[in-house]
Amino acid sequence: MVEITNKPSENIPLKFLRWTARITAILIAAFCLLMFFGEGIQDHSPNAIPLVTRDYIILSLWALFIIGLIIGLWWEGLGGLISLVFMVTHIVILQIEKGIPVIFYFLLVPGILYLLSWFYHRRLKWEI
Repeated sequence: MVEITNKPSENIPLKFLRWTARITAILIAAFCLLMFFGEGIQDHSPNAIPLVTRDYIILSLWALFIIGLIIGLWWEGLGGLISLVFMVTHIVILQIEKGIPVIFYFLLVPGILYLLSWFYHRRLKWEI
């Protein structure tokens, strides 16, 4: 049986929540960075369509999402808020243009876990 204590450092469910958020954020950030850097290695055809402003905005949202995930490793509240806001903005922009794959909704999970972990750690500290 898991005992819930009043100290955040000894509370097993809160530790599990914090580490789940961190591990999912690291995996998603690593996958996204490898995906973008891996695409740059291949030769692109000379007939490729040049990027437009919309593409730069979407890439900026991705970069800010990844930055939020990385910030969340140290400051859960701020990182969770940044990653959640920019991924929701990305989803809204893509939904307006066309339908989006379900995978984008799974990218909201680390931000939500960061915010939940931050909230419950702060709440527990105030109760002590």
